[in-house]
Amino acid sequence: MYDRIALMLSQARRVVSVDGTVLCAALLMVAGTVSAASTQQGGLVDVGLVVFDPGIPADQSTHSQRGIFPEIRKAEAKYMPVVLRQVLIESGDWGVVRVLPEVLDSSELLVTGTILQSDGLRLQLQINARDASGVEWLNRVYSGSTRSTDYPVSLPGDPYLGLYQQIADDLVAVRRQKSAKQLATIRDIALMRYAIQLAPTVFASYLTEMPQGQYVLLRFPAEGDPMLARVIRIRNQEYLFIDTVDEQYEHLSEEMAPTYNLWRQYGAEQAIYQGEYKERVANRGVQGRRGSFTALEQSYNTYKWSKIHEQDLGELALGFNNEVAPTVMDVSGAVVELSGTLDSQYSEWRDILQRIFTLETGLPPAS
Repeated sequence: MYDRIALMLSQARRVVSVDGTVLCAALLMVAGTVSAASTQQGGLVDVGLVVFDPGIPADQSTHSQRGIFPEIRKAEAKYMPVVLRQVLIESGDWGVVRVLPEVLDSSELLVTGTILQSDGLRLQLQINARDASGVEWLNRVYSGSTRSTDYPVSLPGDPYLGLYQQIADDLVAVRRQKSAKQLATIRDIALMRYAIQLAPTVFASYLTEMPQGQYVLLRFPAEGDPMLARVIRIRNQEYLFIDTVDEQYEHLSEEMAPTYNLWRQYGAEQAIYQGEYKERVANRGVQGRRGSFTALEQSYNTYKWSKIHEQDLGELALGFNNEVAPTVMDVSGAVVELSGTLDSQYSEWRDILQRIFTLETGLPPAS
């Protein structure tokens, strides 16, 4: 049954929107009850990678000086979690790894990042990882540099793959320090935090939040609890939406990668040349020549090609950031189209899921 729903969700197409209430009823008929055990992925921890903070300064006058192109940086903020996601998946150390459009506090392990610097020569990321119990796993800055041999990039590679691998290694090192019981508790707390978001009056007493911001599990619903089964079903529906979005991210990243890597390559060459030029000027002294025609021509050509690829990448980045393709849900003949940006689609879908839960249980909606 779960596979049937997943197949329906993956077959997105343009249709006429229908009332969300019709979808709610259809979803509940088709979804069925999913047990808590089926969500545990064989004891592995699920990871949520939030779209990175692009780290764009509010002062626009500093953008050019810092080599920041806002639309490209926004696209990078979505591209980079996709790369990290692939590294984590290939390691085989985790459960389901998802790229999230926004923070989901009930994630078993939530990873956030901020781009501090990004060009073809250097990448610097601030990475934070925290599990559902509120315990911090990582909080550090990762830096990587490229060499001339890193270009041209052979797809599906990335010139900063070593940086992403270091993040993955640090995460798994922390996970290996956790006992099976601790990991199980993290999963249970994640589920209870999600349940509290849906029905605080029912589940608030199962958890307590400590002054330090950490969560302690006081008790857990009995096996077969019907209210918990509804919570799990709703959470799985939310994950299904996120999983369809992951496919869009991967597709857009694949389209963006060739031009993006060329842009990074020219950016690296330009940065190296500018650094060498400043060094030559400093060594010549104030009476030295300001540069030969050949040197100026090289600088111009590098700049020209960089701008050409920047323009091409800008068009790709614009499409990546707009995410204009609607996400269509088709269940038992009832369809709903979620349009707009990914953030707005996600918010709309979560609102629909909240209404599903409210209609089914008769509980007041969570504030």
